[in-house]
Amino acid sequence: MIADFLDRRRRLQEIDRICLRLFDTWCEARSLTPLAYLLCCWPLRDSHPAAIRRLQQTLKELRRYHAEGFDAGTFLALDLLVDCLDELTDRADIPVKFSLVN
Repeated sequence: MIADFLDRRRRLQEIDRICLRLFDTWCEARSLTPLAYLLCCWPLRDSHPAAIRRLQQTLKELRRYHAEGFDAGTFLALDLLVDCLDELTDRADIPVKFSLVN
């Protein structure tokens, strides 16, 4: 359980690091559309699954509808970010099953 907590914390830190890098890049380039998408759901106020899913869906929509101005580094960062988010949301969706031991 502690290992899962530490892994989740490490992944959240990685997500925050990538988002910060994208934020800096888009601020320097004055890319308003990507910034608007990112800032509507980041920084994460908490690490609840709903907040993570919102960030995940928002970034997928950004990539789908506004990718024309992205360079290879931005695509790579978004792919890595979405992969990290997918892993966290997949883990959050796994139901816990209890069983009685005979």
